[in-house]
Amino acid sequence: MDLPFAFEQIAAGSGIIGRGQEIDTIVSALGPGGRSLVIYGGPRSGKETVVTEAVERYRARKPDLIFCSVNLLGIRSFEDFVALWRTKMKECAVEVNRGALLPFEIRIDEIATAKLFDLPGIIAGEAGKQMVIYFKEFQNLLRIEDEQFHLEQLDRAWSRQHNVRYLLTGSFINAMKHIFEERKCFYGMCRSLELLPVDRKLVCEYIRSTFLHYGRVIEMEEAMAVYEIASGNMWYVKQLCSLCYAMPAGYVNRNIVNQARDSLLSVHVPRFKQVLLDLTANQANLLHAVVDGVRKFSSAETMERYRLNSSAGIARSRDALQKKEVLTFDSEENARIVDPLFEYWLRNYYFV
Repeated sequence: MDLPFAFEQIAAGSGIIGRGQEIDTIVSALGPGGRSLVIYGGPRSGKETVVTEAVERYRARKPDLIFCSVNLLGIRSFEDFVALWRTKMKECAVEVNRGALLPFEIRIDEIATAKLFDLPGIIAGEAGKQMVIYFKEFQNLLRIEDEQFHLEQLDRAWSRQHNVRYLLTGSFINAMKHIFEERKCFYGMCRSLELLPVDRKLVCEYIRSTFLHYGRVIEMEEAMAVYEIASGNMWYVKQLCSLCYAMPAGYVNRNIVNQARDSLLSVHVPRFKQVLLDLTANQANLLHAVVDGVRKFSSAETMERYRLNSSAGIARSRDALQKKEVLTFDSEENARIVDPLFEYWLRNYYFV
């Protein structure tokens, strides 16, 4: 059944809104002269969508491409990672040999752990093909506490591989920045690509045209209200629009948008409350200042107004909010709340 605003699956083709530049960047990175990419953004910001679409477009040019997807969501130990890696490399070897006139054999189970991460280059070289390895939740490698493992090992091994491209994605923005910007791991082999909110005009036009396609009407003002609630996050946009569409009305007015907003918040607010329960008073006060648009947290006026204890306390709270992936900061030190719906709720319901 063809349903509008499907948010439970990744978008594809014409259903992808406002990510053309990011997709083109990934396609170029996979091509001649390109470099591997670090792709990060908050949860449900479109990472899998852009990677999947870009790989499909690139595969149209190179149908013999070897593609490997590695999900690190459940990885907590070096043993877990090694076992998963061996499995994925076996799958790649089987794929390469399928239909090959002269199959080659690599005894992956017999390869020493120290040499395992050289396998992509070996397989791609033996096959005479290009390999693309797509990692999901790459920041989870930071969970591994084992003297046998360091991210620098992967950096050294992967940097030597000429016919392999890595797409390293993660939804914990600050953890990804810690790996690539602070520790400088993979800095020489990768470029970075951050997924920011989708353009307002494109999203509003998508909302209006999709409703019209299904026999409903929504004015630009209401479409903009949907955009503002979701702050350009297409997952939230589609959830809101689905809730509006479910209401038996041909004209989507502000009352319907507000009802959809309240329904959406009722689902997510328990999660937001849990985030706040895990914060100290000083961390919550700093978060309040960010919601109010404050930039200089250590000014006397700001510290008094928001009951911030000291400059050292502000620094500790800032670090804690980053580690908890509540806040992130751009290159100009502007703070941003990672989850846009959480920010909307804080601004309009909690800090009022």
